[in-house]
Amino acid sequence: MGIIFQLVAGTLFGIAEITGLSYNEVNIIVYYIIIPFTWTVLLDKIFKFHYFKISFSLIILGFLLFIKDYYDFCDWLFEKSADFLLSLGDYIIMSVIVCVFLVIIVYMVLIYFAYLKKIKWE
Repeated sequence: MGIIFQLVAGTLFGIAEITGLSYNEVNIIVYYIIIPFTWTVLLDKIFKFHYFKISFSLIILGFLLFIKDYYDFCDWLFEKSADFLLSLGDYIIMSVIVCVFLVIIVYMVLIYFAYLKKIKWE
């Protein structure tokens, strides 16, 4: 678990260094915006419409417009996320389970239904 955690954290730190953003900002962008947005894209593919990604985009846009200090907000949200993971047990183990394994499982299910299984809604 430690190796996976170091790999993911190292990647996020690398992205932060390249972009000039903080680690917390990159973490929030990846886990609260990019990953959920890709899930909405897959949901729209499954249901054959664009409501999820449009709704998510509008919610995020509206949210970003009302945040006064994005840096402080990311620090606050990162701390709340870390507190949540700590409440589940060991931070590193829970980070890998929730932020890696659970994310991969959701992707696998969504990709399966979006591209491999045709759902009949009759």
